[in-house]
Formats: sequence, structure tokens, C-alpha cells
Amino acid sequence: MMSAGFQWGGVPNKDTLHEPSHNTSSTANPTDPHIPRYGSSSLTSSSSSSSLQASSTSSTTSTMKKRKREDSSDANPAGHNPIQASRKLIHPTTTTATSANKYKRSRTPRIIGQPLPLPRLIESLDKANLQKLVQDLITIHPELQTTMTKIAPKPTIQDSLDLLHDKFNMIISHLPYKCDVESDYSYLRIKPHLQEFLSCVSDFILNYLPPLESNMIHSLHFLEEVTKMIIHNLPNFTNQEFQYTRLTALEQIANCWLIVLSQAENNPANEKEDVSTEVLVKVIQELEILEKLHKHNEVSLNKFQKVIDYCNDKLEQHELIMTNNNAAAAAGAGAANNGAVPASLSDLISVDYSKYSLANTSSI
Repeated sequence: MMSAGFQWGGVPNKDTLHEPSHNTSSTANPTDPHIPRYGSSSLTSSSSSSSLQASSTSSTTSTMKKRKREDSSDANPAGHNPIQASRKLIHPTTTTATSANKYKRSRTPRIIGQPLPLPRLIESLDKANLQKLVQDLITIHPELQTTMTKIAPKPTIQDSLDLLHDKFNMIISHLPYKCDVESDYSYLRIKPHLQEFLSCVSDFILNYLPPLESNMIHSLHFLEEVTKMIIHNLPNFTNQEFQYTRLTALEQIANCWLIVLSQAENNPANEKEDVSTEVLVKVIQELEILEKLHKHNEVSLNKFQKVIDYCNDKLEQHELIMTNNNAAAAAGAGAANNGAVPASLSDLISVDYSKYSLANTSSI
């Protein structure tokens, strides 16, 4: 028989959790059909093993939870909340400014590289590149040549002479050092530069001839500088080709001198011959043209003799005109001193004295 107050494996009943221990005898039900009828020793051992397993499982679970709490406390010190920290880093004003900047940048136009404007590009070019640009443009569009000739400013005399001096200096700089300056070898070395210089001289001389240039003084000044460069400064090479080229150039320059000096006669404004001669003589005397021509003529094998003769002829004409004018003036002054009326004035005076005769007076 089983004794009263028996319990399964030390597991208390539900009723015993709320009741005192002295009432356990009354709550036992020995006649319960669900309770197996085994020995007390076996029941006690099985109940104790199950209780040990449950207690070990609960203790392991509690230990793991405790370790997790410790790890989390080590990673996050006391009073530090990662969510709050992240919220502090992202300030509302910063977020608003960032979003505003993004909004402004989206409205800003995109900046990309672009070529220089044409006026700025031309301004940055040097003389050589600008000259090449214009020449290439005329080569590609030849119809622009006439327009550019019309709108281009006319070069001054000093600019023209500076360019000619540069061309002339190229000839002198290419002369050999250890050789005779007037030899054939020297001429062959400077021949391309000499041709360029003579071509430039020809272009500018035609630009300073009438009717393009109406100022005689400007034309004569330019011709004087060019003549000095060719006759007095250019080496006189012994090469036959150079000698022929030099003489031909001097003849053409002498003809240009004659054209410029005779433009006063061909000027429609000077209708009277004595006026044109007076203008020319004044220029010859002020610029000392005859002295300069004589120097050029001595070196150029009398290539300027016809120009000298023309100037002398104009000087003689002017002297003759002045002599005649002086003689006429002297004659008029002598007649005035003698009381005689000049013939020119007596022809203008014609009075009829018949009305004032004695016969007419008596009849009245």
C-alpha cells in the first residue's frame, strides 16, 4: 500500500503552491487511475533526473542572457544610446542646409569648356600668327581680297620703311664671315632675301606714286630712303646677274623720281604753268633735291641724270618768270614816278571832250 502524502519526483501540485505544507496529506489521491502503480524508488529516481535536466536548461539559458547583457553593456557604456548618438550627429539644420545646397546645385547651369571668342583670339595672336591667319583666310576665300583691300588702313611711311629695313637686314645678316662680301658665293647665299627685298620695294614704291599719294613730300621722302638703301648700303656684288638686276632697279627708281616731281604739272588744280613751276621749285629748294640727286647719280652710273636735268629746267623756267615779273614791276614803277599813265589804264579811260568846245559853249 502507498502511504498518504506521496509526490511525483518532488514536483509539487498546483494546489500546494498556494497552500501550507500541512495540508498536503489531504490533497493526495491514492486511488487516481492515471497514476501508475510502480515502486517508490523507481519513481523517485526518474522524477529527480527530469528535474535536474530542467534546472540545467534554465540555468544555461539564464547564463547566456546574462552574458549578452554584459557584452552589450561593454560595447555601449552607461548612458550611451547609439540611436540617440546617431540622431545627435544628424542635426536638423545640417540636413536642411545639405538638402538646400543640393537643390541649388541642381539649378546651376553646367559649366563646360568653350573656345575663345574671335575678338579675344585675334587679340592674343602675335604678328606672325595674325599674318598667317589673314593669308590663309584669303587663300580659302579669295573673294574677300577686294573687301580687305578697301577696309584695311593705309600704312604710314615709317611703318613701310621699318618693314624695308627688316628685309634689308635679313640680307646683311646672311652674308658669310670668312669670304669676300662681293663674291659670287656671297650673292648666292643672299639671293632669296635680295629678291624678297626688291619685291617689297616695288610694292611700296607703287603705293606712294600719284594718284594714290598726292603729297609730293611724302613720296620724295620715301624714294630717298629706298635709293640710299639700294645704292649706298647694299653690297655691290660682282655677279653679272646682280649687276643687271641692280641697274634695272635704279632705272625704275629714277623714273619714279621723275613721275613724282612732274605731278605738279599734271595736277588739275594748277591750271597755270607758272603756279606749278613755283610749287616744284619750292619743294626742290626746301628738300635739297638736287644735292641728293647728284650723290645718287655719281654712284649709279648717271642713272639719275634725266631727273637732274628736269629739275634744272624747272629752276631755269622759274628764274626766267621771276626776271620777267621783276622787269614788268620795275617798268610800272618808273612810269608812275614820271606821271605818265600806264598803257593799261589809258586804254580804260575814254572821255568825249567835243561837248566842252568853245563853239558849243557860245551857242548855249
